[in-house]
Amino acid sequence: MSLVISPLSPAIGVKIYGLDLKLKLGADTIDVIKHQWHQHGVICIPNQILSESDQIQFGEYFGELVTTLGEYKISTSHPSIMYVTNEKENGKYVGALPDGEMFFHSDMCYVEKPSMATILYAITIPSMGGNTVFANMYKAYETLSPEVKSKIQSLKAVHSYEPGEKATMNVSRIKEPSGPSARRFSHPMVCTHPETGQKALYVNRLMTETVEGLSNEKSQELLEFLFDHQESKQFIYEHCWQVGDLVMWDNRCVLHARQDFNAQELRKLRRITIKGDRIR
Repeated sequence: MSLVISPLSPAIGVKIYGLDLKLKLGADTIDVIKHQWHQHGVICIPNQILSESDQIQFGEYFGELVTTLGEYKISTSHPSIMYVTNEKENGKYVGALPDGEMFFHSDMCYVEKPSMATILYAITIPSMGGNTVFANMYKAYETLSPEVKSKIQSLKAVHSYEPGEKATMNVSRIKEPSGPSARRFSHPMVCTHPETGQKALYVNRLMTETVEGLSNEKSQELLEFLFDHQESKQFIYEHCWQVGDLVMWDNRCVLHARQDFNAQELRKLRRITIKGDRIR
């Protein structure tokens, strides 16, 4: 395949033209995609017409897929398929995360081994809104002062799962026990990417709850400073979805957020995630 690669923005990401993901990709093509993904954090492959099995085939080039949480499992063809949609049947939502704005976050950061990649495919898009905003955590870390870098280098932060809530403000959040089903885990605040060796800031406004070893006041002060910093416009790309877009991002060095949209219009995307290792 003859590929054309262009930047999505100065901050992050590339768009890759010339791919038909219904076809089985050769090893050389997969290596090019992986390289672009590792270097740029976000890749967009436009103009795709993909079935569930096509998307699964693409995801498996990168690793083992994550099984979808039980409450969001609506596909009968594969346990890793999840639909992010406000679609309803008999008056009830049939997918996950149906509507509204979502703060910046990293998928599955609340478990011991977070997903390393998320792959989202656009099926139906509203006429306005619902854009996904991506933030480059390499650049967010690089631009911190030496003093702040030194302060957070050995610290860990606790991440927990509660969709739609801002973690640092939800003081009544249920603390789940540790174990295979737990949705609360602490990770280093600075992540070293296993492929690139680069350091990234690993906290987020939606799910990072507290900093271990600090008082509540000091923890919230530090986190709010880091949240504001990592959401600076200089680190951000806003993706305006088109039907047929397949977007893949690296959860170890990229945050994402969703903008609000008209809940009366259908928004439907298909998601899979790739298993990762512990944050180091």
